[in-house]
Amino acid sequence: MLLQTRIILFVLATVTVVAGLLLGFAALREDALDRRASELELARLETSWQLAVSGAVGRIDQGLGRLAGDAEIARAVEAEDRGALDRRVGTLGIVAAPATGGITDVNLLSKSGELLYSTDPALEPEPLLNRGALDAILSGQKLARGVRLVDGERLVVVAGVPIYAGTGAGGGAGSGAGVTGAAVAGLDFVAALDVLRRTTGGRVFAVTRNGTAFDGQSDPLWPAVQPLVRPAVRSIATIAGGGRRYALASLPVADLAGGRVATVLIATDVTQAVEEQALWSVAYVAAVGLVLLGALGLLYGFLRRNFSTLDGAVKALQDLSRGRAMGYVELPAGNDEIGRIAGAVEVFRGVMREIERSAGQRERRLRRQQRFIRRQMEALAVTLEEDARQNLLEELRQIEAETHDAQSAQSKGVGDELGLLALGFSRLATRVSTQQVQLTQMVRDLREALDDKRRLISLQQELEIARTMQLTILPQVFPDLPELDIAARMVPAKEVGGDFYDFFPISEHKVALVIADVSGKGIPAAFFMLITRTMLRAIAESGVGPAETMRRVNNLLAAENEQMMFVTVFYGELDLRTGVLAFSNGGHNPPLRMTASGAVKDLERTPGIALAAMPDMPFGEKTVTLDTGDMVVLFTDGVTEAFNGEDVMYGDPRLVAAVAGQTNASARDGLDGVLTDVARFTAGAPQSDDITCLVLRWRGAADAPAATMAQLADPVA
Repeated sequence: MLLQTRIILFVLATVTVVAGLLLGFAALREDALDRRASELELARLETSWQLAVSGAVGRIDQGLGRLAGDAEIARAVEAEDRGALDRRVGTLGIVAAPATGGITDVNLLSKSGELLYSTDPALEPEPLLNRGALDAILSGQKLARGVRLVDGERLVVVAGVPIYAGTGAGGGAGSGAGVTGAAVAGLDFVAALDVLRRTTGGRVFAVTRNGTAFDGQSDPLWPAVQPLVRPAVRSIATIAGGGRRYALASLPVADLAGGRVATVLIATDVTQAVEEQALWSVAYVAAVGLVLLGALGLLYGFLRRNFSTLDGAVKALQDLSRGRAMGYVELPAGNDEIGRIAGAVEVFRGVMREIERSAGQRERRLRRQQRFIRRQMEALAVTLEEDARQNLLEELRQIEAETHDAQSAQSKGVGDELGLLALGFSRLATRVSTQQVQLTQMVRDLREALDDKRRLISLQQELEIARTMQLTILPQVFPDLPELDIAARMVPAKEVGGDFYDFFPISEHKVALVIADVSGKGIPAAFFMLITRTMLRAIAESGVGPAETMRRVNNLLAAENEQMMFVTVFYGELDLRTGVLAFSNGGHNPPLRMTASGAVKDLERTPGIALAAMPDMPFGEKTVTLDTGDMVVLFTDGVTEAFNGEDVMYGDPRLVAAVAGQTNASARDGLDGVLTDVARFTAGAPQSDDITCLVLRWRGAADAPAATMAQLADPVA
């Protein structure tokens, strides 16, 4: 193939690659701009949603101002006169029908947080605000504004303000009269959606946290929106409907308590922008193509004009190679490529003559080189082992003996005496190189072993940190409550474990008790344990009861359980007023109950399997009333399945006997007694599983449960 053709093909390939890179970079830049635009649009719509909620809250504030500023309301709240509150709220006429878009829900609460008035007709209505937000209002630190999920199914925009003693008669925030209660009001969530439609001009849809539509489903665009609904996912996508293109933004809605309660979707018409973007993309590709075609045309013309002169120079060189030495004199002279080729030919002829003169000198240098190589080979042979050195010197002598024999195989193969000596030197170098490679490999292996040791030490340090962090997550100090005495401990089998226990308040008069065992051990089990504990706490605090709490946690864990892990859980709720323990068991060891007389028996089993094994599984719920002096022991299978040095299992009978021996012990002493008995039985044998135990002693109902819960809130949280 001619050089001219190769150059053209090379340039063509280069230009093609450059064009591809330009188009690729343009596509990447366009993608980056699209992502930036999407983030800006999401931020704009999130701001619009916050403004819509603020607008709805503004409508609530008008009614709240009348409530909080009414002197009769303030006096009735301070006196906790429910009848007076009922009459006065009715007189003010603040509550309106849902269809009017006015306030639909009102709560009036005392300074202690007790619900004095509620528009909810239920026997025990659920407050519009959780305890944390209510405490902030009552302390005058922060006003509550946002969305709440009421009764587990109804979304309400709520706002709350403090009520000051002496309102209307010199009281107020700056009078020093003090906060005497709180007023909370709410209106239907749809009111905020209506404000959002007016501010954005888009088509608005709303779905529950389970993906069920509750607003906008009558819109003709809903069939195209529904397949793209991803609850709890903040995203933006493009959809088509009715011959138009829309940008569909998905915005999760957070509850005041921090959980996700709904998702708002906003469809904005972007048909014109999409069409303009497509036209610009086509124009850009066409422009790049035209520029490349023009460049290739200019290159082809330039090469055709200049390579005609180079062809003449090549012909002159061919004449020179055939002995026609004068043929090159007709080449054009100058500083261009052809002139330099002519000068190079003349230099070549002078070099050839110089080579002939130096032939004799080369022969003399060759002999000196032979002697030098001989001495170097003998010096290098000293560095080898004895057998290798003798073998190499023998080969060297044989090679030298054949240097004068032109018919020898080595002489014919190498060609001259220097080549024969070089052959011996090559063999010597091979032996030295082999020993050097072996030594280098040994050094490399030693370095790798040292690196492995350093990594092992670092990993052990990180696992110890993970163990400390895991133990600090679990409650370590329990309050001294008048109703009950409680203690718990976890002893992981590895640096981190999969067992956990928990103890926390879920309402004004109830506390939750949890013990669980995650399948497997080590880091995966620890992560799964942390996820389970977080979900269980979040759902339990909604007050749905043990069975429903277990069902919801099971569905959340099973939804994305790619590792196929599971966790056995015993979850109970203890009423501090009555001593009634409501519980649900998800495949866990049934706890032991010891009465004041010392009788020990299992708590009754409830239907249910381990959590995360299968979604939508039912869970049973049962209750037991604790008598004064009763002790309840919750434990994992690491206790009953502990083995001693003779491979004998501790077992349930030994645990029952150990619990029976703690008749008059406190919760802490009872816990120490059980774990000491297990340690005495295993007698130093390796621990095969995590050992976790939680012990509580029921002392009887106290006279002031509200004070008890206030004492319990900080240590457990």
